[in-house]
Amino acid sequence: MPYSDNNLDGSNPLVRIQHDLKTPLTTIYARAQLLTRYVRRSSTVADADRVRLLNGLAEVEAATREMVARIDAISCPPCADGDR
Repeated sequence: MPYSDNNLDGSNPLVRIQHDLKTPLTTIYARAQLLTRYVRRSSTVADADRVRLLNGLAEVEAATREMVARIDAISCPPCADGDR
């Protein structure tokens, strides 16, 4: 889910908005990955709970990837493709 900050010079406000929207999503995605790793490695989580937690965390990861893709797809009519 990494993205580039190359176009954050302020010349395109849409790029700044996209960046500001994706920053918290990156944090959510990373925390879901860390929790997934913890749940997989934990010996104290019951099997039924492990399955439920892993499914829920997979949904969080999928939702954040989908939101980033939607944010990346946003463009304004006067913006050139290179400005996104």
